[in-house]
This record gives sequence, structure tokens and C-alpha cells, in this order.
Amino acid sequence: MRTQLNGLRTLHFIDIENLGESAMLTEQLVRTVKCEYMEAVKPRSEDQYLIGVSHFNLAATSFGWGSGVAKYLVQSGENGADLALLEYLSDPQVTGSFQGVKIASGDGIFSEMGAALRRKGFKVGFVARQYGVSGSIYRSGCDCLILPSSRIGAEEFQLVS
Repeated sequence: MRTQLNGLRTLHFIDIENLGESAMLTEQLVRTVKCEYMEAVKPRSEDQYLIGVSHFNLAATSFGWGSGVAKYLVQSGENGADLALLEYLSDPQVTGSFQGVKIASGDGIFSEMGAALRRKGFKVGFVARQYGVSGSIYRSGCDCLILPSSRIGAEEFQLVS
């Protein structure tokens, strides 16, 4: 089992479309999501970011999150970005120099991988939106940080007009 050393490097896997609650991202939306994520997670400067994104959201994501601060895993199609993130999550050469893993998605497709990494000794945490988190993530045994949904407020605002 890996030694848990508090405060050491974390690898952040971000499903940006899931965290942004939209299949059509804008640069501003990605900036907002990044600020919310950073405020909630409080990452260290040594942390690294892998962002899964479809090809049609790549420009908005790279401009909104920032170039040179993340590696973008681009794959389109059904669950494309999820599958790209899962491939990297399963590679011991990618995760090997980190003690922690954050998975920013509420998609249940990540629950088994999160549980497997936790059993290997990683400190694994999920970051998901309030109304978009799968029950299998809660059952994975990993920490869960729930962010409020930004879509609900927008929908309510539109109804009030």
C-alpha cells in the first residue's frame, strides 16, 4: 500500500463538460468553473491537471482554463472525454508520482476506477455538481466534494421573468 503523506502532489482529472454542466462550453463558463474548482479544492502549486474535453469545446476550454497549465485530453463521441480520462487514470506511469487523485465529474463511469485507486493507497476524491452525481460515486468509498449546481439558478432566473 502507498504511504499517505498529507499535503503532497495531487493529480486532477477534470471532466470539464460535466463540471460545466454543458455540452457547449464558452471561455467565460470555463473560467467560472475553474475559479469554483480552485476555491473548493485549494490545490497546491505542485499539482497537475488533465482535462478531458471534446474537440468542439477545446478552444473554449484551453482559453478559459489557460494554456500551459493543464494537459488537454481530446476525444469526441459518446463518453469520449470520459474514456480519454479513464485511459490516463488507469496508467500507473501517469499516477505513479502522485499521492492524491481528484476526479472532477459526477459520472458513474469513474466510480470503479476511483475505488480501485483508493484500494491501491491513493487519496481519491470526487468533485461533482449537486444534481449531477451518480450514486455509485458515493458508494465507491472515496471522498466527495459537492459543488452547487449553476444551472438550477439560471433556470429559475429565466422562469421568474
